[in-house]
Amino acid sequence: MKPITAIFAAAGLLIGAMPTVHADNDHTGVTLYTSAIHTGVIACNAINVSKRTLNITISIFDGTMTSPPTATTPTLLEGPTQISTPPGMEATIDHGAPTDSNEGYCVFQVSGTDNRDDVRAVQNAVLSGMRSVDGGQTFFPFFITRALEAH
Repeated sequence: MKPITAIFAAAGLLIGAMPTVHADNDHTGVTLYTSAIHTGVIACNAINVSKRTLNITISIFDGTMTSPPTATTPTLLEGPTQISTPPGMEATIDHGAPTDSNEGYCVFQVSGTDNRDDVRAVQNAVLSGMRSVDGGQTFFPFFITRALEAH
């Protein structure tokens, strides 16, 4: 092999073996969804468990699909709200009060990573009020809370 050919071959091997470097904003991102639930408060919470700051955009949508029949997208209740979230910190938005009647779900759009394991996201649903089981003779207070995991 000629010396010049060997040099080009070695250079090709070295360049081909070099890792590709990506900037944080080159990631396409991930989107996580919760299921819809009937509740009072719809609280959407996401925790950044990665080692870099992520931009988490949270939206709350109506889960009843009460949009006009011709609509192709559900009604937006809150957001979209973009929150710059450092490692170990939480991004959150909510809609409603414990005694309201809402049905909805959370959407988490995460940029700065393409790994869905970099975020833990849930919808916390809270409902409270008074109910009677004996036709209005006796009322009792109730408080119900549920956590719906985003996937």
